[in-house]
Amino acid sequence: MNLTHAIAVASVLVCARAVPAGGQELLRRSGFFGVQLVAVPADVRRERGLPASGGVLVQALVEGGSARSAGIEPGDVITVVGDRPIADVADFVQFTRTLRAGDRCTLRIRRGTDTIALDVPIRARPYERAADMDVSYGSVRVDGTLRRTIVTAPQPPGRRPAVLYVTGIGCFSQESLDSSSNDTRLLYGLTRAGFVTMRVEKTGIGDSEGPPCSSPAADFRAEVRAYIAGLRALKTLPTVDPNGVFVIGLSIGGVEAPLIAAEEPVRGIIVVNTVAKPLFEYLLDSRRRQLLLAHVPYDEIDRRMAIDERCNHRLLIDKQQPETVIASDPRCTDHISYPAPFTFMQQWADVNVAAAWKAIDCAVLIVYGMSDFVSTIADDTYLAEMINGFHGNRATVKAIGGMDHGLSKAATMADSFARTGPAEFEPAVIDAIASWLRRLG
Repeated sequence: MNLTHAIAVASVLVCARAVPAGGQELLRRSGFFGVQLVAVPADVRRERGLPASGGVLVQALVEGGSARSAGIEPGDVITVVGDRPIADVADFVQFTRTLRAGDRCTLRIRRGTDTIALDVPIRARPYERAADMDVSYGSVRVDGTLRRTIVTAPQPPGRRPAVLYVTGIGCFSQESLDSSSNDTRLLYGLTRAGFVTMRVEKTGIGDSEGPPCSSPAADFRAEVRAYIAGLRALKTLPTVDPNGVFVIGLSIGGVEAPLIAAEEPVRGIIVVNTVAKPLFEYLLDSRRRQLLLAHVPYDEIDRRMAIDERCNHRLLIDKQQPETVIASDPRCTDHISYPAPFTFMQQWADVNVAAAWKAIDCAVLIVYGMSDFVSTIADDTYLAEMINGFHGNRATVKAIGGMDHGLSKAATMADSFARTGPAEFEPAVIDAIASWLRRLG
């Protein structure tokens, strides 16, 4: 490459967004850079005359990615993307995740002591595929933006019962290209058992448009609206029997499930490792249990829980802003950290869980893992008693020994809590759900 020409290109080329032809409504595929990155070591900075901070080192390339096709090599240091200097790996990921297939971007890299600018056409991320079922991608419109849907359907085609999967809390993609996530294992297992499944990506995640999942705009009510839109779309699919549609809610998905069903009726609901009490009560109970598993001394647990109660009451119940809570007591900083925006948590805290279940009347399967240290096992029998108290014998409870919150195998709560690496999926959850669904016909 002519380095003089390459550097000149960098002054005029930044990231350019491709626009769908004809103005048609189209949810574009997310881009696939295909790089494995690490922080730039100090010796590499010295050898290449780089500043003391900024940039990322390309450790390896992924086949089929934009980086390999554009000529990026292992050992390159990426310093600028478009017109944006890159601070670190997280900064690179945060910026490039907004790029879509068909966009173009200029990267400034340091290769040895040379500075090079590369024009990178952004290639599409591969799609999830499985040989023994149909996997299709679609979208639903929510709050003026599009959300990605992923549907798995048995072969051969035909109208079948279906489930909408409502996943747990947090900002992560439900797509699994190698089918290795426990969510995907569960849904693929149900599809092989004869059921259509649908996932709805969260706002700003994967291909989905909308505000970033971690922003205050990505609140609890907006997430429920997205699942309602997905449920309505699921019923219209030619492969689905609209009278045989169910909702499966994992963790907080079990809190959202009755709210979704209240807006769009379903044949039944399955909740897995969920919460049956108000958020504030659950949060304190769960945190105490986890401190016990961490072998924190009892007096220290009480000290921490007293702070927990005060700080979370101010944020969740009194609806104060996080900065206001922390200003009133700096110790709150470590006690009001959540896997979702504070607006999401405040709205969850407003949910009257019992009233939500009272408002619907359908069959319910309550599944829980005996090794789950995240949700409260006592909630499961309590939830069954609650539902049956409102609607007769509608709820069934199924305990799965040796399963934890994430549907993995674990002998005990303590084993799950102490685990640091990957774990094996517990297939008994597929059997429990599929058997119940078949009984309902």
